[in-house]
Amino acid sequence: MKNLLKVVLVLSLAAGLSACKKNVKDDANADLTAGSSAEMVLEETVTEVIPAAELNLGSVHFALDKYNLTAENRKILELNAKLIKEKAPNVKLVVEGNCDDRGTIAYNIALGEKRANEVKDYYVRLGIAADKITTVSYGEEKPVCYEATQSCWAKNRRADTVLIVK
Repeated sequence: MKNLLKVVLVLSLAAGLSACKKNVKDDANADLTAGSSAEMVLEETVTEVIPAAELNLGSVHFALDKYNLTAENRKILELNAKLIKEKAPNVKLVVEGNCDDRGTIAYNIALGEKRANEVKDYYVRLGIAADKITTVSYGEEKPVCYEATQSCWAKNRRADTVLIVK
């Protein structure tokens, strides 16, 4: 009887979690003018979001199932840090960790968090104050490419830097 109860509980939880999963692919044509998730997370304290493109900040990309920074990633983050220090020294940053859509939701959230924290740690080593950097993991929920191809998956395995102005 206890085993049956455990099975029912596990199945109920699994059904509940799968019902909560947002199908990003169905939202591909959603209104692109809506605020980003980083804005929503910090909406009570944010007065303005500066798109990273205004400073030409680069995103860093990761190998499958990896979160360590490559030499190329470090160069991108060094340039990002230099631009931030020179042109936007008083901003707060949100580092967004992302994954491709393979793997479980929980795995991708954890991997996205590791990617975001790895970038944050490198920014701190480059002289950006840790209290100015927030991290968030979107797992597979914020793709930039929707095709089921190696090149598309590679584009989605990334960490983006978003600038927040108070």
